[in-house]
Amino acid sequence: MEERSAGRGIEIATALALGIVSVVTALGALQTAVWAEEAQRYASDAADARDQSIALSVVAQLQQRSDLGATLEAARLVGLQEEAIAAGDGLGALALESDILSTLANAYALPEGSFEAWRAAGFPADANPAESSEYAVANRGEADALALTALRLDEQRAAQESRAAVFGQASLVHALALFLFGVAGLSRLRAARIAILAVGAGVVGVGLLLMASAY
Repeated sequence: MEERSAGRGIEIATALALGIVSVVTALGALQTAVWAEEAQRYASDAADARDQSIALSVVAQLQQRSDLGATLEAARLVGLQEEAIAAGDGLGALALESDILSTLANAYALPEGSFEAWRAAGFPADANPAESSEYAVANRGEADALALTALRLDEQRAAQESRAAVFGQASLVHALALFLFGVAGLSRLRAARIAILAVGAGVVGVGLLLMASAY
């Protein structure tokens, strides 16, 4: 009678183990799918941000070339204006001032007052406002921000993919545990069933440790 009761207890334990591991495996598969979907969304957003960054970078390069040309042309006109003033040609100097303003008006991202400061300094070659750090921030700031956003999104994508991969490994481990519990349920030897259940429980523990490592 006691042997039957013990055998019945082992059968109940085996059934419970099968049910619990089945539920854990199903929940793990669901979480893996959620992380995989999030990884795809991060990848898509990163690609969009990267494409926009590249497009804006190309535009910024073209704008910088144009602004550099505008500052150099305006500096040349200032030189001509100074010659006109030295020659007493007031009308010519006034016309050249209009040309200078018109040339600078076509600039895209020159910081306000930067050309005037460069002009007051005597146009040093290493201080062109179109090559300054302030200009770079104004001209490339959005493109650089999008590039950094793409990098961070790629990091998030990689993290979610890594988590999903760990849960995939845990699912394989739990599948092995299910197999062992199934074998235990078929075995007629009490000692063998207990040993297989113990091994299966250890395998389940390994799977749970893997799942915990993903968080």
